[in-house]
Amino acid sequence: MSNESLISLAKAPKSDSAPRPKRHVAISLTALASLAAVGAALFIWEPWVDRTPFTARGYSVIGTAMSVDKGDGTCYEKGAATREKLLGEDKQVLATGSSKGGEILPSEYGDVAGRCLAYTEFTDVPAGEDAYFLVSGERMYTTDGKVMGPAETTESELRRSALEAKRYWLNFEAPAD
Repeated sequence: MSNESLISLAKAPKSDSAPRPKRHVAISLTALASLAAVGAALFIWEPWVDRTPFTARGYSVIGTAMSVDKGDGTCYEKGAATREKLLGEDKQVLATGSSKGGEILPSEYGDVAGRCLAYTEFTDVPAGEDAYFLVSGERMYTTDGKVMGPAETTESELRRSALEAKRYWLNFEAPAD
């Protein structure tokens, strides 16, 4: 006899395992559920958002009655001891700051010329909030006597330099009465 073995060309009988379409559906659903879980985790965690603390500055133009002109082109807000608060989107206090000074806007600033562009500085502000709210120690009122809520601002506005803030006010026109 020879050492050759016989090879059968007949089809092997089907096993008792699940049919292929059901197996593919199960694998696809598992992969889709895993992808959804990873997507949800990334959406909540937001790893692309820079959460490094930064120094924020809030700028405002205040009238001569509320500011002190130092005579050298700089100014500061009267009652500078009043501390302002910076709140996060959940209205929790993120940082407190006080008026650091400012400068008198020159004549090319039109309607706001001669007023003080004051700024308040907040250190170690957590980045990545969707909204920030500036709250001063004094209450502001509308013309009909209602209390104004905290002013909402964005992170990009809080990261503005003094030069960028001045550019904003350069073409400002006071509303007509």
